[in-house]
Amino acid sequence: MNNRNNYRAPKEVFVERDNDVINIYGLNRAQAVSQFIMAINSGIKAGYENFLIEAADIEGVFPNTVVPIAALLDSYKKQNIEFEYGTISNPLQLTKFDHPESYDVGSNILSRVWKFSNSNEISEIVNAFGVELRKEDRFPEGTISSLQWSLNEVMDNVLTHSNSDCGYVMGQIHKTQKQIAFAVCDYGRGIYNSLRDSQLHKPRTALDAITLAIKEEVTRDRAVGQGNGLFGLHSIISQGKGTLEIVSGGASYKLMGEKTYNHQHLPTLSLKKSGTIVDFQLNYGKNISLENALKFRGKDYSITDLYIESFDDDKGHNYYSVKDHGDGTGTRDSALRIKNEVVNILKESKIPVILDFKGVAVMSSSFADELIAKLLLELGLFQFNNLILLRGMNTQEQNILQKSVIQRLLDSLNEPSL
Repeated sequence: MNNRNNYRAPKEVFVERDNDVINIYGLNRAQAVSQFIMAINSGIKAGYENFLIEAADIEGVFPNTVVPIAALLDSYKKQNIEFEYGTISNPLQLTKFDHPESYDVGSNILSRVWKFSNSNEISEIVNAFGVELRKEDRFPEGTISSLQWSLNEVMDNVLTHSNSDCGYVMGQIHKTQKQIAFAVCDYGRGIYNSLRDSQLHKPRTALDAITLAIKEEVTRDRAVGQGNGLFGLHSIISQGKGTLEIVSGGASYKLMGEKTYNHQHLPTLSLKKSGTIVDFQLNYGKNISLENALKFRGKDYSITDLYIESFDDDKGHNYYSVKDHGDGTGTRDSALRIKNEVVNILKESKIPVILDFKGVAVMSSSFADELIAKLLLELGLFQFNNLILLRGMNTQEQNILQKSVIQRLLDSLNEPSL
């Protein structure tokens, strides 16, 4: 195989082919996917069956490019096209784009491509996203449960309608921008081919099929689905002034804020397997009216958050075991993740949380300060006493906590007033 050092490509060139070498220069634009398809397809037409992928300088990796390329690689491999990998940047390596796997409970769920092929795997992935996001930051009421509902619907569409044996998904959180980003992809028959086979709808083009699919109760077969998944996701993104792009059959529909953009004649894997990409970003720093977003037949749709309900002890409290749900009790970072999750539980459930420290062997002062002392100052004494109940601390842990709270209170009193 030919091999050469990566050089900085001209602007707007994200992927190009040099004989059997595929050079990837950037994955921060959706055009990279189209250019990747064109590079491989032209190489196959030129007689190549083995390709070397070089991607040494990739820093930003985002779901809307990494997920489709991971799915494409698997699809080409099924056509007996082989790939080798030269220099791949560390951020791209960490996504496992070259060999996505099924999710393992306990793995780091974010910023990595996962493959799913059945409903149990979908459930595990979606639940893991919800748990991790609640620990990473704080969200407006209903945001995570609505996100999980959307992911379940979109991922289930892959199994139900695509005629593909698997799908691919990746999620990220960008806390500085207060943004969550997800992409779901398959290289099955695509929305147009799916609806064209339906007795209910006859879209003329791939773009017509996408714009049909985001309408309420549009489905290939009512016996296997209600047709509200993409409609509900479109409503949520619209309410949150986010971004949603659906690419299928060589066409794309993009909602960005209050504007829409359409494109046609994009490159595809093949006519029979054009695939579908559902990519969306939501700014969770904004207040989202979810009760207005999820309306079906004019009626509000209430989402039951089973994860939040799992903390309910049936006695008017949420029970939270620090030992079972935390990531250790030695650092500020682990305390912050617990605090984020507890605050998210309070927002969703509206009932007090019992923080049980039973089984915790060691608790550092920094952990106690971050989790309890700072939360006390944030909520205020009376709100803290009404919403947080501490249980299961031994004498040593109580002393550490008391010192942390006293020091935090003294520091707050000594802060200069503006």
